[in-house]
Amino acid sequence: MPDTAIEYSRVLLARLTKHVLSPVFVAMAALATIAGSAIIVLIGTSVTMRYLAYTPFRFTEELVGLLMTAAFFLALPLITLRAEHVRVMVLVSSLPERTARFVTIIAGLCGAAFCIWFFALCLPWLEFAYERNIKSEVGRLLMYPWMALLPFSMLLTALAFAIRSVADGSPQPRQSR
Repeated sequence: MPDTAIEYSRVLLARLTKHVLSPVFVAMAALATIAGSAIIVLIGTSVTMRYLAYTPFRFTEELVGLLMTAAFFLALPLITLRAEHVRVMVLVSSLPERTARFVTIIAGLCGAAFCIWFFALCLPWLEFAYERNIKSEVGRLLMYPWMALLPFSMLLTALAFAIRSVADGSPQPRQSR
């Protein structure tokens, strides 16, 4: 009976992930792609302006840094959920199946705990920026909308770690496509 309940929970979690969370995570990853494309366009335009008009954009470095951070944190939940990040499997792949599953679950729970800890550290920082209406130095861009992305992403990434720990628990890496 316990195996049936565990299997039922995994199926329920898989359905929740497929129908509710995956579309949100995919939309965030699409925004990360747009941010990455904007970085390329911005740098290309700035370089062109530097050599043709002798006046590069003043705010390029700031905006590129913000876009890079946004791209990373927007893509992180989907990458974590699908386990498409770099994973070192030397130790885990040499363990017996039962032990490897336990280690994988513990690793996922540690990842979720780290994300929640990072979330807790981000909140005072975000509150400080919001209350003081902090802007970037050169471009005078408001910082708190960019900073709000970090705690939001960390909560979703913690959820992705928890889902992977509970639903999967298998240490085998995904096969290449």
